[in-house]
Amino acid sequence: MDDSDEEQEEDEDMLLACVLVGEYLEEKDERPKFYVRERIAWEQHMSELAAEGNDAFQQLYRMDYSSFLKLCSIIRPQVQVNDEMSRRRTGKDSVTVEMMLHCLLRWLAGGSYLDIKLSAGISQAAFYHYIYKCMDAILDSKLLAYKFPETEKY
Repeated sequence: MDDSDEEQEEDEDMLLACVLVGEYLEEKDERPKFYVRERIAWEQHMSELAAEGNDAFQQLYRMDYSSFLKLCSIIRPQVQVNDEMSRRRTGKDSVTVEMMLHCLLRWLAGGSYLDIKLSAGISQAAFYHYIYKCMDAILDSKLLAYKFPETEKY
């Protein structure tokens, strides 16, 4: 046996060892790479609120439904996510603008991120990403900006 045959045999042994270690580690790690929660079914959520009574939405979100929809339409261009990329990453539909605003309004009303992220079906990182994304969109909106008097007479 010459040196090149010995080197080739060592390389094959090393490759086999790497494959075996990789298979062992793969079998040992049974958990998924990341966990995807079931997301809130927005239409069902709205139906349940409607069934509870006329004031249910107002009590939960501290605004009426028409104002909520108007706010969604104002911030949508800045906060909407790419449906296809979300589906590829998580295998689920993307988080809607309504769900993002749900998180922001519940959090601003004093809700715990722990409860809100569970009800929305998102991770803690996604929760904070969405609330800051919504806050930035609201603060950057020209339609929602404060308008101060420009003259003394108003």
